[in-house]
Amino acid sequence: MDNKVLGYCAVAAVLGIIAAATGFAAEVTKVKASEVYILLDTCIYPSSPALALGIVSAVFTIITRIYISVSFGGSGCCRTDPNSNPVSKLLFVFSWVASVVAVVLLLSAAGLNNRQGGQVDSYGYITCYVVKPGIFAAGAVLALLSAVFGIAAFITLTPPQQPITNQGIAFQMGSNVDPEKNAGPFPPQQYPPQQYPPQQYPPQQQY
Repeated sequence: MDNKVLGYCAVAAVLGIIAAATGFAAEVTKVKASEVYILLDTCIYPSSPALALGIVSAVFTIITRIYISVSFGGSGCCRTDPNSNPVSKLLFVFSWVASVVAVVLLLSAAGLNNRQGGQVDSYGYITCYVVKPGIFAAGAVLALLSAVFGIAAFITLTPPQQPITNQGIAFQMGSNVDPEKNAGPFPPQQYPPQQYPPQQYPPQQQY
């Protein structure tokens, strides 16, 4: 692996780590059921940075997906890339699925975290909604797996084969070498043209 490819993988890994870190931070700082109270039939939610953290995590997940597709040629991994193989194609599909599910989970949890109001049931009880534990964390894990699968899909590509060129080998002819059994590319031999002096004949006498 050359330095250029190693740099691409490092950038993709850093983007995936940022997406996962912000997702886990949103999980820690999300609004909990014990923090919500009811005032005049209205659910009052405390302020929480989980909304911003969840959106940032989703944005970095999308950026990671775009970076992997552009830098590693991910769009051709499952289509026309002659170096692709079943393993790289499967990993590429996993990377896309993980990205989509991670973004959906992170944005849904971020929107539900700051949801105001509540719902009154038929018995007159008000219900306040909070994000279930583990939603932000699941999105963070999938965001990280998206980067891991994308890098693995690129690494597992079959390297292009180098063309093999056949070089001619010259054999030296000897007295014990049969040219028909040991045929080889012999360079054409050039001989200097032979010059013959003009022959002079004595003049013939006419009778």
